[in-house]
Amino acid sequence: MLAVPPAAPPPQGWPVLYVLDGDLVFALAAQLMRNRFARGPGTPAQGAVVVGLGYAGDRVLDLDARTYDYTPSAPGPATDMRGRREGGADALLDFLDATVRPQVEQAVRTDMARQTLFGHSYGGLCVLHALFTRPGGFQNYVAASPSVWWRDGFILQEQAGFRATRRGDAAPVRLLVTLGEREAQRLADPARAAIARERRSAEHLHTLLDGLRGTPGLDWRFLSFPGAGHGDSMAPAVQQALALAIGDGA
Repeated sequence: MLAVPPAAPPPQGWPVLYVLDGDLVFALAAQLMRNRFARGPGTPAQGAVVVGLGYAGDRVLDLDARTYDYTPSAPGPATDMRGRREGGADALLDFLDATVRPQVEQAVRTDMARQTLFGHSYGGLCVLHALFTRPGGFQNYVAASPSVWWRDGFILQEQAGFRATRRGDAAPVRLLVTLGEREAQRLADPARAAIARERRSAEHLHTLLDGLRGTPGLDWRFLSFPGAGHGDSMAPAVQQALALAIGDGA
């Protein structure tokens, strides 16, 4: 899915925001981008191309597909507890680089120095995996409510490897991690609270954020959205991702 700003591109081309879970996120991100031009062509506005990565089926949220596409390859079983395949994140990122990006660049003038990747939940896990294992792919990474708990915090191992090999002269990258305020609070539902304790969600997230401090060439921020839970924190995270992609104060 592709949304192009309703204006002539700047000389260097438009920045690009790639959004995972495009069936859920693309329409919102595209509308937020178009809203910037609502005052008409005579009013200067900044924009970005929005690219949504979704699925060909009729389900808004393809749980089987996203479980495979957004999780890294890790030791252990090839499926989760529900029997869904895991470990396809690198195949997805390769597809994005080899197939999607060339199509986008052919369709519209883009700025290769302003590329942003956004993902929520499992998608946020995939964004972190992309940053930690192939940091030159994008300039900006937005991990919204990332599933850092997955496989008992496997992504923290990749983070440690990223930090250990990160040189001081590496090309700078930016990372935004977001969370709904209610995600960090004690859950009233005993069943959901038990799942959170088993996953050690808060502990893994704190470890992630602590490990980001002092990483060479990494400009990172953490945002918590007041009153938001896991699902409804997606919308403000998309808004922040668009602002970061355009470069106007995020």
